[in-house]
Amino acid sequence: MKKRTLALVAVAGLSSLIITGCGKSSDGSNNTSGNETNLTENAEASATTDFGSSLKIGTNATILLTAPAAFKPTVFASNYLQGWTANKVEVTITNNGSAALETSSIAFASKSGANVCTDILDGDNGINGAPTKSLAAGASETFIIGVGCDAKAGDPLEITATIGSDVVSVKGNLA
Repeated sequence: MKKRTLALVAVAGLSSLIITGCGKSSDGSNNTSGNETNLTENAEASATTDFGSSLKIGTNATILLTAPAAFKPTVFASNYLQGWTANKVEVTITNNGSAALETSSIAFASKSGANVCTDILDGDNGINGAPTKSLAAGASETFIIGVGCDAKAGDPLEITATIGSDVVSVKGNLA
């Protein structure tokens, strides 16, 4: 029994040394704050158009955003603040390539001049965000994105779509 207790103490001591060895200094680690808005919000667009016109994004895809339409978010909507202007935009992505396109890699950002905008998700209004599955070669997919802005109807609205290093911008006005 004494040998067994001694073995357990030895294993516990060795385990504690191994675990504390994992907590060494993080010198050389990525110590950034994790805020990478430059990748989506501040990236320079390679092409710009108005709502209702399609743009090529990436090497084998096109994207079309319809004119914004006002909607009333339900009580279950996320990211919506009372008093903000809420708009929804229908997005169609077409994969013109010969391989599947990962639609989850497409990021959207919006702004209204200097005013703050956020993405709204509201399943009761059919606004579930971008798809998360692959889009087959030659296929298209249509979905609705929601935008809430601390702005008024008629103020400018710009939505950017980013895939990889390609950024396109669609401009118009809040409905």
